[in-house]
Amino acid sequence: MNSRRSWVRYQGTDRAFARSWFYGTGRTEEELRRPLVAVACAWNEIAAENVHLERVARRVKDGVLAAGATPMEFGVIHATDVLSEASEGMRYVLPARETIADSVELMVQAHAFDALVVIAGGDKVTPGMLMGALRCELPTVYVYAGTTETGVLDGEELSWETVFEGIGRVHAGEIDAAQLARLELAQMPGAGGGASAYTGNTMALCAEAMGLSLPGAGSVVAGSAEHLRIAYASGREIVSLLEKELTIDQVVTSEAIRNAARVALAVCGSTNISLHLPAIAHEAGVKFDWHDFGSLAASTPTLVKLRPSGEVSLPQFHRAGGVQALLRELAPLLEDGARIRPVADADPGWTEGVIAPLDEPLDTTGGLTVLRGSLAPSGAIVKSGGVPAQLLRHTGPAKVFENEEDAIVAIHGGRIHSGDVVVIRNEGPRGGPGFREMLGATAAIVGMGLAETVVLITDGRFSGASHGAAIGYVCPEAASGGPIAFVREGDQVSIDLVDGRLDIDVDEATLRARTPSPGRQVPEKGVLARYARSVSEACDGAVTTNQ
Repeated sequence: MNSRRSWVRYQGTDRAFARSWFYGTGRTEEELRRPLVAVACAWNEIAAENVHLERVARRVKDGVLAAGATPMEFGVIHATDVLSEASEGMRYVLPARETIADSVELMVQAHAFDALVVIAGGDKVTPGMLMGALRCELPTVYVYAGTTETGVLDGEELSWETVFEGIGRVHAGEIDAAQLARLELAQMPGAGGGASAYTGNTMALCAEAMGLSLPGAGSVVAGSAEHLRIAYASGREIVSLLEKELTIDQVVTSEAIRNAARVALAVCGSTNISLHLPAIAHEAGVKFDWHDFGSLAASTPTLVKLRPSGEVSLPQFHRAGGVQALLRELAPLLEDGARIRPVADADPGWTEGVIAPLDEPLDTTGGLTVLRGSLAPSGAIVKSGGVPAQLLRHTGPAKVFENEEDAIVAIHGGRIHSGDVVVIRNEGPRGGPGFREMLGATAAIVGMGLAETVVLITDGRFSGASHGAAIGYVCPEAASGGPIAFVREGDQVSIDLVDGRLDIDVDEATLRARTPSPGRQVPEKGVLARYARSVSEACDGAVTTNQ
């Protein structure tokens, strides 16, 4: 006990001044003698993923107390994607991941906590908290905000993309503003991260697959009795891990990350895992890049098509056994990790009909694909599980835009036609700056009835809600002088998802002789200026360096 971080920091004659400050919070001497567990919580009143987390955190702390330790909670920010889509606010969302990681590291290390529970709601919060936790190398348990039951309107199940695509349907004259308003009100029947394979939900599945959370935590419905029981059990579990001295760096191995990637690929998860898993691997000090990702995608079958790639909602997946059932089915493909094999061998009592058996998959490859070629020498990512069959191979003329807003105006204005390849550039990590999601553009294409015939290519990224022939994360990005910076209106662009190619029908000498896109004016100060100076390419996880 005397070697515990908190004991060294706060006990003994020479630490009286520190204890006196704690006593000012109402703490007792007995509480300070127990192990101190940090509870990092993303509660706020801004978004559905966060608004219920006070109650979840309370149950976590109940579990910590019951197990004989002292919980101490602090808050973590969450710049919310959903509220920032198709706006300048989206530039701040991915950079927030790095700030979240920094804040967890700063709070935990400054105050010498012995262990950590992270309670995350939202797609940058989970990887950000885990990145910060990995820097601290303490016992860590992850508790997700939970998913949301599917909204229903007039007997039809809804999801967030239904509303976004409804905007395009209004522009196309298919529905009116009053019908759109009904969709808005019905889509989210409660708190949580939505009912589809959005990035937050996908990352929660990955965290459970890595063994960082208790069984069921990655897909449980937000605020349910089951969710609160998992929260309580997580509080008890962190004390058990502390006694076993099992730290997060022992759990998040290269094998565990690859297993997590297989889970995301098997369910057609969000393309953003191509950013977050390499970033987590970077903090863990292990190798995981797009070459690994591409290899896993080619060798992992699709066993579930979660929304929006298919019709299975997260609550349905959970009721069918969730990650535990999927791991059981994927077991022959999994690698031994610190905690993965006992989970995979557990009997989840899963329900047939939602998760396809390994020998009868929905597709022989995973739901995401890495593309390379003359337009993306370092790679690009597409959610292939959501691409119409007729667009798996396609060649068409480029319609070039320097930002998402101009592309959306053109799509809604009827300037994009069947066969076109919409190219949006200067939206990468450096060039944006901030690496915005292009959900507004993909939703406009779907809403205007073009999803079966139009391809979108961008050095920006996508939301987990995006589907269709949406190819993003093109590397190198335009701001780095990648080929996408030299594309001109009318150039023939080819995609081949079967052979993993993304090419432009212009020879390299001609392409490089052109004047590149002028790019966007980078801010001279503030978060975005610092981010643009220090962020890496998407294929490297868009992590920041110490420049």
